[in-house]
Amino acid sequence: MAIVIIESPSLTSDQKTRIGERVITALQHEGLAPGSVVVLFQPERGDIYLDGLLVKTEPAGLTPTQAPLPPKPIMAPPTPDPVPAFKAKARRSKPELQDLKTRLMKALQDKGSLSSFEAQVALDLKECDWAPATLRRLFTDLEEAQLIAKSGQKRGTRYVWKGIVSAPQTLPAVKLVKADTEEE
Repeated sequence: MAIVIIESPSLTSDQKTRIGERVITALQHEGLAPGSVVVLFQPERGDIYLDGLLVKTEPAGLTPTQAPLPPKPIMAPPTPDPVPAFKAKARRSKPELQDLKTRLMKALQDKGSLSSFEAQVALDLKECDWAPATLRRLFTDLEEAQLIAKSGQKRGTRYVWKGIVSAPQTLPAVKLVKADTEEE
């Protein structure tokens, strides 16, 4: 996370907002995500020496006995979502892998076919470095069990579910009724 601290004499909240937006926009253009930048405004601290002149700085409106209020950032840093333990571990246990395999099979049944990237999104594993290799192993297991078929190569590889795809029904199920026939 990038923290930009601006020490200045008192600024209005509108000035802080404009300055903060400009700083964040400039850092975005340099490749930093906007949620990873905090702009912190605080009063000037200490004395400044300029061209033979010593300038004593006191925050506006405070007497020397008063303590300044803590600074308020324009943007609060994003709170990271708690990461499930198995996502952060270097290795997953057999029950965790079995759970992933079950969730993968369910996603394949729902969608009919998936690429590795789509599977990472469906299983919420985009941020996991280990996900592509683990998913390849799981896809291979499912292919050897003849539950899926593999088509394509490299980034174009798709894994197609061989069984019945659970598609949402838009029409009610057809009910067959035996007709009463009169025999003469």
